[in-house]
Amino acid sequence: MTEPRAGATGEPASDPTDPRPRADTTSRAGATSAWRREPLRVRLVVLFVALLLIAIGALSTLALTMLRSTLLTAVDEQLDKAAQSLVWESINAQTANNPLIPAEYAVIIADVDGNVVHRYSTAATYPRLGSLDLDAVVARGSDPFTVRSQDGTGTWRVTVRTAEGQSGTVEGTAAIALPLDTVNATVRWMGGALMAVGGGVLLAAAALTYGVVRQSLRPLRRIETTAAQIADGDLSQRVEELPPSTEVGSLARSLNTMLADLEAAFEARRAGEERLQRFVGDASHELRTPLAAIRGYTELYRLGGVPTENVPEVLGRIEESAGRMSALVADLLALTRLDQSAPLAPEAVAVGALLDSLALDARALDPAREVTVDVTGRPTTSGAPDDETGRDGGPDAGVVPSTDAGPGAELALRADPGVLRQILTNLVGNAVAYTPSGSPIELVATTEDPDVVVIDVRDHGPGIPADDRERVFERFARLDAGRSRDEGGSGLGLAIARDAARVLGGDVVCVETPGGGATMRVTLPRA
Repeated sequence: MTEPRAGATGEPASDPTDPRPRADTTSRAGATSAWRREPLRVRLVVLFVALLLIAIGALSTLALTMLRSTLLTAVDEQLDKAAQSLVWESINAQTANNPLIPAEYAVIIADVDGNVVHRYSTAATYPRLGSLDLDAVVARGSDPFTVRSQDGTGTWRVTVRTAEGQSGTVEGTAAIALPLDTVNATVRWMGGALMAVGGGVLLAAAALTYGVVRQSLRPLRRIETTAAQIADGDLSQRVEELPPSTEVGSLARSLNTMLADLEAAFEARRAGEERLQRFVGDASHELRTPLAAIRGYTELYRLGGVPTENVPEVLGRIEESAGRMSALVADLLALTRLDQSAPLAPEAVAVGALLDSLALDARALDPAREVTVDVTGRPTTSGAPDDETGRDGGPDAGVVPSTDAGPGAELALRADPGVLRQILTNLVGNAVAYTPSGSPIELVATTEDPDVVVIDVRDHGPGIPADDRERVFERFARLDAGRSRDEGGSGLGLAIARDAARVLGGDVVCVETPGGGATMRVTLPRA
């Protein structure tokens, strides 16, 4: 037994698993793709004109239908009057002489068996009617109906009635018809008029819509131009501001906000790259100086150029250079940890005790210097290196901490103690290094805002010019370009202090000390 063929014509049956797309699917996909490639203004105009065309077509169809129905109703009324005015005298009566019959009409009279016995028409043709026997006429009723003419060139409106003789008996049937040429001509004329008016409306609407859409989308073209300029690298360009209540205005505002953020981000990145390059260059330079000294002295010693009596001095200089390099590396590591946002270990820190400890450290660096500690809520005592607090010349000489354990003694804030000490140590060390020996230093802590602790490190040295008070916090900043690094620190102390304070949620600024000098003000959250 042979299997049936796939198709009667010999063509293979379609395989539902065949991955090749069908022709209709491909054509639809191509049409959709072509439509999407058209400009937005073209698509909007086409859609609007298409909707308007549908609306005009629907209204025109409704109008023509209502007009034809009205005209047919008038014709039906004429037919009814003509049928009522027909006086049946005999089947052979000459109805053409009846003045009540319309001027344009057709009359067909038949006997009860449907045999036509008389017909008359003002036109060259007659309506195409079926059987006019009595049963068929009775079954149809007197409602008018429409038929074609016998030659197929027109239509007639027809009503059929039974015809009674003088005796009152039904002697036959009669069909009275009126031509619909006038009705059809009127409907055609109205259709042509509606088509002409609708076409004009469509053309005017298309032109007006295109102009309105073009004008409305003009800001989008300006946005496109601005975006192209931005793509070329000009981030300063902005889109023209428009009322934010409009879609384009809202888009323009959002785009301008995004551009401002983008420009700020690029500017911050550029500034960061410049700072990084400058930092790397400065760090290389700062490390090169002590390394060159160490290498020079060791090379000189290896070549035997150092007298025996000068060896201790050379070794001391090598050790000094190594110490400066070690301090610089430590500062660089501190900055790296701050930049990497290393995890903190916050705990309650007593501000008064910390400042007292820093005052002792400052006294150790410069025994001739008076250091005063003033914490909100506890009294401040004053002294000098030769008063009772420092008469013995011990480590506490010249340190004037407050010792009253009043409410101010409990002033505390929550912070990482190591980071906080590093901030204040750098600031105190900077004050000691860059002010004349013996000039006083004041460590003052206040809490004017209950949520903030302010710690001032005040010196009474030469001060810092207003234009340089922000620049001193830059890495490797040096106000005096001619000053050797041997005379100061690494240039990272204040930068580390500010970065560390910001890690703790605060900041460090430089202000003028009343009476002269510089004050490094640390602001930190208390909680």
